[in-house]
Amino acid sequence: MEINVGMDGEVVVLDMTGDLVASTAEELKGQVSKLIEKNFNYVLLDMSKVNFMDSSGLGACIAVHKTLNESNGMFVCAKPSETVSKVFRVTRADSKISIAPTRNDGVRLLHEKILERRKK
Repeated sequence: MEINVGMDGEVVVLDMTGDLVASTAEELKGQVSKLIEKNFNYVLLDMSKVNFMDSSGLGACIAVHKTLNESNGMFVCAKPSETVSKVFRVTRADSKISIAPTRNDGVRLLHEKILERRKK
């Protein structure tokens, strides 16, 4: 698995390539922990190049979602493959984690949340 980090305004975009499984889940959680330490709390995970996700990968996504929520941030998974989408649906994780059909939709959702929180 490979994770490339980029920015879109105030949103951190993680481009993941490969499988999100037990052996790679910790890498995702570690990457997000480093981002939170640097006060980056709005994270999009582009899953368009993730071929497979097991229960450990799903657990990592849920943990990242929870950690970012606790930091007054937000986590969005964008453009998962049908195989990965099925894991989210079957486990009902898609009712907790925001899933965007495209990267642009996910970034837009995060920017809207940033603006909403600034108004408070």
